[in-house]
Amino acid sequence: MRTRPLAEVSARDLRPLLDEESEHWAAELLWDYTDVSLAVASGLERRALTGFVMQDGPRCLAYCYYMLDAGRAIVGSLFAATGYRGQDLEESLLDAVLAEAQAHPNNDRVECQTLFSTASHADGRFARAGFMSRVRHYLVRPLQSALSVPEHRWKLRPLRREDLAPAAGVIHASHRGSLDAALNLTYATPGYCRGFVETLVLRAGCGRFDPDASFLAEGPSGPAGVILSSHLSRTNGHICQVSVAPEAQGRGLGEVLMTSALSAFRKEGLSTASLSVTYDNRRAYRLYERLGFRLRKEFAAHAWVRPPARIELPA
Repeated sequence: MRTRPLAEVSARDLRPLLDEESEHWAAELLWDYTDVSLAVASGLERRALTGFVMQDGPRCLAYCYYMLDAGRAIVGSLFAATGYRGQDLEESLLDAVLAEAQAHPNNDRVECQTLFSTASHADGRFARAGFMSRVRHYLVRPLQSALSVPEHRWKLRPLRREDLAPAAGVIHASHRGSLDAALNLTYATPGYCRGFVETLVLRAGCGRFDPDASFLAEGPSGPAGVILSSHLSRTNGHICQVSVAPEAQGRGLGEVLMTSALSAFRKEGLSTASLSVTYDNRRAYRLYERLGFRLRKEFAAHAWVRPPARIELPA
């Protein structure tokens, strides 16, 4: 076996592994990974993908890649073929990817969420490389049973294109000083949040955006909450983001937004709904459990910044 840069491998060489990966995440996460696989293949064809692959002769057994984004590296999929997991292949590739990303002269931050990872011991590799980490859970709820939306005084309406900036403002305000904001630069500034919302809504950044299950809630003083939803497959709806402005928290708006989206999913004929949440976010976690969500996969969020900068995690 040998480890090679992904830039030296053709899309044709990697295609069998990408096809197996798509089937794997469809079964494990109810997530149609086809578009991501196509993007990876396109990056290989353009010699633009950064990462490493483990090969046995011409056969690709495992791969890992990362993307550069304005001084930040985001580690993507870490996947090994059936029969080759648990042999330290993924961990070896991860070591190489993290070392390269941390050494990149124009990169001062590295982030990864290991949802798309088949490595059983990846978390230890992040810790050894100086990352700060927290456990996250991928939760799934069947949609056979109906959920009623609680009575409320909020004004809910479908999210419109002109709502992207207000929605980003609510998301940023709700994450100020949070654990998620410390580990994910997405929530750090209004600008980053605006880019995140535009990616979800306009560029299918997390499945196909679902306007019928995405809402903006308005209160007496303006936007108070937002929920952004998508379809990860033909049968699974996903809650990409739900946020309530600080002044509206603790008044049941999160439940109103969630049940509104889940009811919309059910009307669309979807079978399941999914979301991910930081385990230490206990208030949100209790709500999701009460609404019928259950653990599908445990993973982690990891972040590193170049010293002497430090990531300060809230207590």
